Parts: sequence; structure tokens; C-alpha cells
Amino acid sequence: MKEPGTTPEGVEVKGLRRITAEEERLRRQKIELLRRELAKHRQAARQIEHQLRALGDAEATRAAGWINWQAVYDDLPPRFSSREVADIAGVRPAHVASVLHAWKTQGKVATTGVRGQYKKVMRRNAGGGK
Repeated sequence: MKEPGTTPEGVEVKGLRRITAEEERLRRQKIELLRRELAKHRQAARQIEHQLRALGDAEATRAAGWINWQAVYDDLPPRFSSREVADIAGVRPAHVASVLHAWKTQGKVATTGVRGQYKKVMRRNAGGGK
């Protein structure tokens, strides 16, 4: 493998290492910038899909496919309603009920005593397990 700062023939070129390092730094910056931009566009696309599903657009419902429920959970405030979950996820209440039941079983949420109202459960020992 050839050394950075040399030509394929192995001749040392003054300043080539600096240029190569600068190119690598710029490449990493470009990757970081493109990842941020992609995340923004994905979020915008998710919001549009959610709005279309909420309006009952059949094509959006078929095309939506898989929902990242962890991302939905992360977007929720500490106290929330099942309607808020449905609005964020863009699904029907029956689907939300099954997801909330699973979250309760997993210990992620608890009921507040008011119908349809929940709160996130903060775990003390999140990393450790048996």
C-alpha cells in the first residue's frame, strides 16, 4: 500500500500529504452535511405521509408500510393521549391501542387513571438486565 503524500511511483511530493488530509476532512464534512439534509427530507416526507393518512388517502395508507414506533415514542411528550399517538403515527385508533398495550407490557408507558391518557415510564436501570 502506498504512503499518503507519494505518487504511484513512490516519489515524495511536497504538500501532497496536506492536500490528501484536507480532501479527507472535506469528504467527512460532506458526508455529515448530506446525512443531516437526508434526515430533514425524510422527516418532511414522514409528515406528509402522516397528513395524507390522517385524511384517509388510500394510496398513502398502502404506501406507508412500516412505522418506526420507537421514533413515535421518542416524539411523544412525557404525558400524552392515545389520540396524539395516532396523530404522530398517522394510523387508526385500533392500531394505536395494540401498540399502547405492547408498550404497557414492556413497561414503557403507564396509564394515568384518565381514559386514553398515558405517561412515559422512566427506567432507572435502563442498561442492566439479568
